[in-house]
Amino acid sequence: MRSLFYKKPLRFPLYWKGMLAFLVVILVAVGTVAFLSGWITEIEFRRYALTQTERWERQVAELAAYYAGRGSWNDVQDTLPSIQSQWAGQQGRGRGGGSGGAGSPTLDFQLADSEGQIVGDTGGSPDGAASQAELASGLPIEVQDQIVGYLLPFSHTAIQSSILDLEQAQFLARVRTVLWVAALTATVVALVVGGLLFRSIIAPLRRLTTASQSIAEGDLDTRAPIQGRDEIAQLASAFNQMAESLAHAEKARQNQTADVAHELRTPLTVIQGALEAMLDGVYPTDRENLQAALTQTRTLSRLVEDLRLLALADAGQLDLHTAPLDLAPLLRQIVEAHRPQAQERGVSLALETLPSLLLAEADRDRLAQVMGNLLSNALRYVPQGGRIIVQARDEEREVIVSVADDGPGIPPQDLPHIFERLWRSDQARRRATGGSGLGLTIARSLVEAHSGRIWAESVKGQGAVFAFALPVSPAPSGQ
Repeated sequence: MRSLFYKKPLRFPLYWKGMLAFLVVILVAVGTVAFLSGWITEIEFRRYALTQTERWERQVAELAAYYAGRGSWNDVQDTLPSIQSQWAGQQGRGRGGGSGGAGSPTLDFQLADSEGQIVGDTGGSPDGAASQAELASGLPIEVQDQIVGYLLPFSHTAIQSSILDLEQAQFLARVRTVLWVAALTATVVALVVGGLLFRSIIAPLRRLTTASQSIAEGDLDTRAPIQGRDEIAQLASAFNQMAESLAHAEKARQNQTADVAHELRTPLTVIQGALEAMLDGVYPTDRENLQAALTQTRTLSRLVEDLRLLALADAGQLDLHTAPLDLAPLLRQIVEAHRPQAQERGVSLALETLPSLLLAEADRDRLAQVMGNLLSNALRYVPQGGRIIVQARDEEREVIVSVADDGPGIPPQDLPHIFERLWRSDQARRRATGGSGLGLTIARSLVEAHSGRIWAESVKGQGAVFAFALPVSPAPSGQ
């Protein structure tokens, strides 16, 4: 049978998206490095090759002779054009044996004295001073073993237009080939390493996807494997916690369905049996038997209403009409309403409250229902001669109400479950006393709907305390 959760094929998996992005980054990075490395290598090699030629040595010698003859660089600017033209002529004859005409290249350079001041410039008027880096890359001019000046590096255009011999050109070609082979090798290695890294990232995501699909198909026992401590491991851990919550909720739902069916079946069975017995003449159709059937009908109606109230609370649709409320008069009224029932059971019921309490933001009717459930629960378990104390006090920005009894208490293993719906510690006793297992659950839902909190404390054999806290109304207490 085809799964209801049909898995569509991926048009472009995340793995290949990541690899494509990684490939683009690699190509940009490696291509840029290879291009810049090749370009800079060629420029520097041409500079080196050009500075090592004999023609430059001749110019250095001529400039050294000029300084030796005059003792200074005075008027050297006027001599530089002739030196430059001699270099161009020699370069042209070196190429093809010509006289070097208009097609012969010229090479601009600067001349600096021993202090770095520019004293000659073939490209314009001499001006300024050379930096230490420029002096270090220039050709020193020596006279009587003393540096009297520097022939500075030539222009970038002249370097690029310089002619290399066959061996030099072959060397540059080999360098370019090695650079691009290295770039291609780096690209392949980076792709392989990137593929392995992406696979290690995608693999747990795929396992997580498979687990989520199993959960969607109803297998709530599926869990995702957790490896490492990175973000994906945290995601898998959160997924497993979600699956645990879903499994727990599903189990609670199944148990609740079974419990609701059981609770509904009990009064229906009693009503059906009584009516059939009266119709068959086994029981007389008198007031007593009709009253018994009516009691079960009321029990059934109360259970249905409790379930409806819980459903509204779960859906967030519970209507609350909150207003600033003084709890002291309300608590006195509720305690007095339950006093006859307490006296009938032989239980002492007392109220302890401050003369003046802060106003709580609450719905009077819903709060009365909470207190009624708590008091009914206490009266159901406190034995004859026992005592129930209702207390109310202010604490910071809350009003706290507690119902304490000296009954048998609650076993520690049962305490975490007492607010669960349809939960019974002693099912036979609770059913005998008329409890449906929803009173405390309703109390919790109503208190939480007021943005309050409810809890229970107990030591087995020493009674129990049920308490809830409500936020104080923002309105001044005097209003």
